[in-house]
Amino acid sequence: MQYPLQEEIGNPDLFVGRERELQNFRKWLGGIPKRVSKSRMILARRKSGKTAFVQRLFNELWTQNGEVIPFYFSIAENKFWLPDFAEEYYRVFASHYFSFVERDPRLLTEFLSLDEIEERGVDVMDWHIREIRDNRARGNYAAVWSAACSAPKRVADILDCRVLVMLDEFQNLAQYIYTLDG
Repeated sequence: MQYPLQEEIGNPDLFVGRERELQNFRKWLGGIPKRVSKSRMILARRKSGKTAFVQRLFNELWTQNGEVIPFYFSIAENKFWLPDFAEEYYRVFASHYFSFVERDPRLLTEFLSLDEIEERGVDVMDWHIREIRDNRARGNYAAVWSAACSAPKRVADILDCRVLVMLDEFQNLAQYIYTLDG
């Protein structure tokens, strides 16, 4: 197995004792291409291995290069202005998509700019970029976020593929993302 996404656990061999949970999630992942798997959330105490678990699932999906495109996004404990956050979310998503399709692990840490995404010439991606830029220029920041957060589903629908969105530290959305400038 490859480890294109650096796992926070450090040495991948340190990931032990989660075989039952992994088997359960692997079965669930197998249902995604058939559209029978529903959304899931992992809840547990702090420092119990949630991030390591999700990063391992990401690496397994990326390595398999199968029918499910993994997208991992960790919401940092930093203040973000909503349009900046939305653009970063979209850039990370597009970079992870192209990393998977092009088999380029560098794109998991060296995120593409909006211009670089546009240069790849994928119409559905270009539509999102136009929506993000146009709505940002008009000050319609809710629409900027809507364009960014709907991108994985819209790309999956239009390109007839499956995207698994893995949001880490989801609770930080309410605390660190703000809508007013300054």
